[in-house]
Amino acid sequence: MINYSHCAQYPQPVYLAPSLYSYQFGSDVDVSTMEAPAYHVQNASSYIDPTWPNPNNLSIPQCIIDFTVPASMPSPIYLYYRLTNFYQNHRLYVKNYDPNQLLGDPTSGSTFDSNCGPLNKNDKGQYIYPCGLIANSMFNDTASNFTNLAGNQQYILSTTNIAWPTDKQKYGVTRYSIDQIAPPPNWAQRYPNGAYSAQYPPPDLTTMERFMVWMHVAALPDFRKFWARNDHDDLQAGRWRVTIDMSKKKKKKKGGRR
Repeated sequence: MINYSHCAQYPQPVYLAPSLYSYQFGSDVDVSTMEAPAYHVQNASSYIDPTWPNPNNLSIPQCIIDFTVPASMPSPIYLYYRLTNFYQNHRLYVKNYDPNQLLGDPTSGSTFDSNCGPLNKNDKGQYIYPCGLIANSMFNDTASNFTNLAGNQQYILSTTNIAWPTDKQKYGVTRYSIDQIAPPPNWAQRYPNGAYSAQYPPPDLTTMERFMVWMHVAALPDFRKFWARNDHDDLQAGRWRVTIDMSKKKKKKKGGRR
């Protein structure tokens, strides 16, 4: 576990304090002799996720994390993120979505407004897609593949097959027309003038397994969610690097991300 909540404070690499990381290896590994993880922040002009364009030319803060794998780790390898003090189980939050809209139905009316208010429509009267508080607050820090610092070898991580099969059945391609809908407020910066268009269309939720995982709300305020996996390749011993697009450059005052 690596807590990178404070990464944005450091433009130059620094080692993490021992309280910000932990390991779980066998007794044959002496973690006290391992080089500590290090991190720093840089700005980028494009998102790590190739499906996310940057039409507004935003400066994207990225956390660069170097970490040590002391011994080869056999596949499968699973990557999770962890949030603390995030109450997905709040009674108003947990029901703030519209299941029919997620299935692709062009929903509207009083039931839709009740399900997704206050994030049901924008000030132009367009329906927010996907609507509601859960979708709007999706965790969108994005991790890259791992790079071995010794040989520039890539360790490829996949974000498919991370959602439950039963969750995948809850999503369909939207049948709204583009001019009927608008992105959630927290998604708007990824679209020109905060609007969907033919060039920058609404997302196909059937392919967004990270979104499905997020929408499967956690019961406790300290939780982990599945991010990516590699089912076939061992993760070799060595010093590795991962780059993370951070959704907010300012560190959070409460809670954290790992």
